[in-house]
Amino acid sequence: MTAGAWRAWLHEARRCGPGALVLPLLAALAAWVATSTGPGGGALLARALLTMAVPATTALACATVVAREPMAELHLTLPTGYPRTVARRLCWPAGVAAAAAGALAAALTATDRPLDTAVLLTELAGLTVLLTGCAVWATVRAGSAAAGAGLVTAVCLAKLLLVDRIAPHGAPQGLPASMTGIALTAVALQALGDAERSGVLTRDHQEG
Repeated sequence: MTAGAWRAWLHEARRCGPGALVLPLLAALAAWVATSTGPGGGALLARALLTMAVPATTALACATVVAREPMAELHLTLPTGYPRTVARRLCWPAGVAAAAAGALAAALTATDRPLDTAVLLTELAGLTVLLTGCAVWATVRAGSAAAGAGLVTAVCLAKLLLVDRIAPHGAPQGLPASMTGIALTAVALQALGDAERSGVLTRDHQEG
């Protein structure tokens, strides 16, 4: 990676803000504490934190990343398209989430808790991609991170109250979730590209 490319990635990290880079790590820590100190059978709260804390906080961070850009006019003058810029920014919370999930699985494996690491990581990855796709799509569509947060909350409740009761954990949940999340993210980025080409991005910023 050239020095210029590295500076561009660091700039995008700063644009994400510290919250987007720290929240997934704090969520992983909370999930580890709840799971490692809870009852051996696994309480509902501990299970919910284990499977949803990192994905939900990552999705909320991504919703913040793609929320209204304060310098929309500047992006329209740059050679790099705005959707590509947003995608590059999303790589930061996604990368932090991957590291947090790996650290969480490793930390739990070191305890005496029965844990299938492959199942946990598959479910974490799938739910993270799904919730991120939901957050990005809703934020782009509504122009507000609040819409993304609302959809993420609804999906988390649906998983906890419905999906976990009828679908096995691991790949049966993770793979469909991943495909759905990727599709939603692609649709959202396409919408940003269409808005950029039509000038809607700038008009929205001026009206906001």
